[in-house]
Formats: sequence, C-alpha cells, structure tokens
Amino acid sequence: MFEVTTFITNLSDAISKDNSLYNLVSTDYPTLRHSTEALTNFDLLKNVHRMYTQIASITLYTNNPTLSDYEYIKIVTDDNRTWFREMLNRPGYHWSTANVTSQYGLQYQQLQLVRPISLFNSNWDAVLVIAISNNYLKNLIDTNSLEVDITVNHDPIFYSSWGNANTVIDYENYYEDDFFRYSGTSTFLDKRTLLEASAINPIKTDDTIYIFSSDPSALPAIKRIILANLLIVMISIVIPFIIIVKYTVQLTNRVNTLKTEMARVTRGDYNIAEHFTGHDELADLFKSLQDMIHSIKARDQLIFDNEIKKQKLINYQQKIELQLLSSKINPHFLFNTLETFRMKAVSSRNFEVAESIKLLGQYMRYNLESTGSLTTLAKEIHYIKVYLKIQNMRFYNRISYRIHLDESLDPREVWILPLLIQPIVENSFMHGHQDTVENGKIEVNIFDKGNNVLIQVSDNGCGLKEEELLRLKKRIYSQVDSSHTGSGLYNIHHRLQLFYGKHVGLEIITQEHKGMIVQFEIPKSVNELKE
Repeated sequence: MFEVTTFITNLSDAISKDNSLYNLVSTDYPTLRHSTEALTNFDLLKNVHRMYTQIASITLYTNNPTLSDYEYIKIVTDDNRTWFREMLNRPGYHWSTANVTSQYGLQYQQLQLVRPISLFNSNWDAVLVIAISNNYLKNLIDTNSLEVDITVNHDPIFYSSWGNANTVIDYENYYEDDFFRYSGTSTFLDKRTLLEASAINPIKTDDTIYIFSSDPSALPAIKRIILANLLIVMISIVIPFIIIVKYTVQLTNRVNTLKTEMARVTRGDYNIAEHFTGHDELADLFKSLQDMIHSIKARDQLIFDNEIKKQKLINYQQKIELQLLSSKINPHFLFNTLETFRMKAVSSRNFEVAESIKLLGQYMRYNLESTGSLTTLAKEIHYIKVYLKIQNMRFYNRISYRIHLDESLDPREVWILPLLIQPIVENSFMHGHQDTVENGKIEVNIFDKGNNVLIQVSDNGCGLKEEELLRLKKRIYSQVDSSHTGSGLYNIHHRLQLFYGKHVGLEIITQEHKGMIVQFEIPKSVNELKE
C-alpha cells in the first residue's frame, strides 16, 4: 500500500505541473466551440488513466464556467461547490474513502487521493481526484487465505477480501494512533479471530491507512487443541469435585439469596422474595427481615400521608395568597358610567373619544375580573394590545410598540396567569420612557423554548444605573418597601413563584441609557399545576 500511495502522490504532482492542464483551466473561452476544442485536444488525464492499471478513475474539478463537463473534466456545480471550497481551503494531499456507484447501479468503496492544484495568476481553481482500483488491490493483496480489511483514518472500509466494504471499524480507537500496531487474538468486526493490524503513513500527508489482517481458522484450531487438553484435565478433577460441591452449593445459594435481598433493602427496594427455602436459622433470619420490611412500609406510608396533608395545606395557602394578590373589586357602576360616556361621545360624533372609552372599558373589565385563574396566552396578548392602543392615544408618535410571537407557538394552547405581562409593559411606559420625547420603542417578544415559553418585554428608554438596578432587584426579590417603584414587578415575581415554584421568577437586564429587558420563562403545560 505504501508503494501504491507513493506512486499516486508523485503522479498527482506531475499532473499538477503539466502546462497543458494549466492552460486548459486558466483560459477564459469566448465560445462553447473554443472550450470544446480545447477539451478535445487535452488528453493528459486520458493517457494517464490508460497507462496505469493502479488507477480506477481520475477526475479534474474546476470552477471555470467557460468549460463544460468532458470525460475526465467536471465543472463545479451547486451540489459540490461546498466540497470544492473545502478542498481548496485544505492545502496538501488528502486520502479518503469514496462511495462510488457503478454503471450497473452497484455501490462500492474506493480509496482516493484529493489535492488542490495551484494555478498561479489564474482566475480559476482546480482539484484533482485520483481513485485507486480495487481490482489492482485485489491482485496485490489476495495471495493467501487471510481476511484483509483496509481503511483510511476512520472512514468506512474501502477494501475487504471477505465482504466488509462500507463498514466503519470500531476497534479500540485505532484511528487516534498514527503508528497503531496490534498482533494477537481479539474481537474484530464481531468475530473472535487472530488479528494482525498495522498503520501506513503515506508521504506528504497526515492521513493514515490501517490494514487489518485476520485468520478466522486459526482460533478454532487453537481452541480444539486447548479443549482436548482441558477435557483430559476435567475428567481427572471434576468428578471428585462434584461430590464435594454438591453438598455446599445449596447452602451457598441460600446465603447469597439472603445477602442479595438484604442488599436490596439497604438500597430502599422493599420488594424482596416472598419465599425462602429451608427451616433453619437462615429461614428464621429471612422471616425477621420480612417483618422489618412490613414495619418500614407502614411507617413510610404514614409519613407519606402526612406529607400529602401538608402539601394540600401549602397549596391551599398558596391559592389564598394568589387570590389576595390578584383579587379586585368589580364595580358594575363604573362600566355602566363608561358606556354612558361612550354613547354621548358617539352622539356627538366624537368617534376617537368613543373608541378610547371602549378600549378603556375592555381593559378595565379584564383587569378587574381577573381572579388569579388561568387564561390563555392569546387572551393575554389581546388585552396587552388593547392597553398599548390606549397608551398610543396618549403618547401618539413618541413611543411605538411591537409584539412578536414565534410561529411555532399556538397562543390558544398555552395557559398563563392573567396580568403578568401588562404591568411590565406599564413599567416601561412609566419609568423607561417617562422623559422620552421621540423614537421610543417597546417590544413584547414571546419565544418558543421547547417545553417552556420565554416572555420578554424590552424598551430603549433611560435604563438604570448599576446601583439603581441592585436596589430594584432587592425590592422585587425581598419586598423591602412595596410602595416604591418596582412593587408591580414584585407582585408579578411573587405570583410566578407561588404558582410555578421558586425556580421561576423575573430576570432584569439593563444599562443606563440603553433601555431595560424584563423577562420570565414558564412551562407550556400546566396540567399538573391546574390539578
């Protein structure tokens, strides 16, 4: 193999230096007729292919668009352009296994050399690929009864004398050792065999070719000799030994059974065997073990029942806290009054005021009637839009807003606590853009995170200094003083933790004069929480 790879490498050097090849690839042909004439007159690769039986195929790839595919010349297409660029960016010689389809549709593997060709002062590039003939390797290698498998690096086998081509060898990470050698018995390709393995390092490359030679008939012959000798020894030893073992095996098995069951108990597995043979001290010990397990199970059940009761109490307390945090008075007279104002505005043909009152009524009804029960993300987004429309009437063009929802999310199937997002948006208006005169932005982004949903509210307002951010986080996370700015964020943070658990809460990212991002991540499915 070393001689063959050396020959192919040197041959590629000679081809790459040929002037006719350089002229063919470097020339820009004005017409198809000119390029066809040049391709017809170029016979270097054809002569090389015919001259050397070592070569199965030889192909020159080029990105010169004025040429066309012709015998041994292939023009780069979109299908192989990425591969072509990778080869150009990897200077040197590269050996690899190629998957080839014959003219009859049969697929097989070949060893091939790939190398870029330097074309100085040329607008075009070329890559030469030379594949070694498997028939040549067969004539070179198949001279005995050994089974031979050859691969390069960690590629699939490109040559196998016994039908393992296209198989990836998984043997002791051989490909990590450029000088790998092994001689002895081993399991190779799921067969126990006598194995001789060696590595060949072709010239001018970092690639390594590995040759695995195995003799499938050697181990059976060795085993037959060993078995014959063992049989003689066994006859001399086993029969007397059986007589001794017969009276100890039963006791040993019973001790091992007891030991195994006790080990299971120590691991917390109380499902031990129900029966134990014998009527001696070991049987009494096993009976005591069973009694102890029954006692432990009864105690664990009592503890479990107490924990269930405790958890139900905690859940009830959390539900009460949620109701206290989100409960509000539902003054019907307020909606009736707003409706009266709206109708008066309509009567006066002041439709902008009428629309404003209508939006305000919708928003206040949703805000007042939310009692902490779950709502859909779609409904929450709808009323955020209502709120933003109201604010847009107030701020006109000073502040714009955008709501983004990942297409993979169906907001009608995602359940969420009501009034989690709106207070964050309101915080952006009140504190982020309190001094904004123009070009203010508020974005509500809802991202699909697999089993979770990430809800993010960002603005380009004034932001916070680092010390201000620390004070805000302290108020939110510990409720130092709920009358200060951030009490609404504290309410959201606390509701999230009460409903989803302590691992869920608000995350705040801000810098002075660079705006603020407030986000939280909740699970898509809350079936267990609702129950």
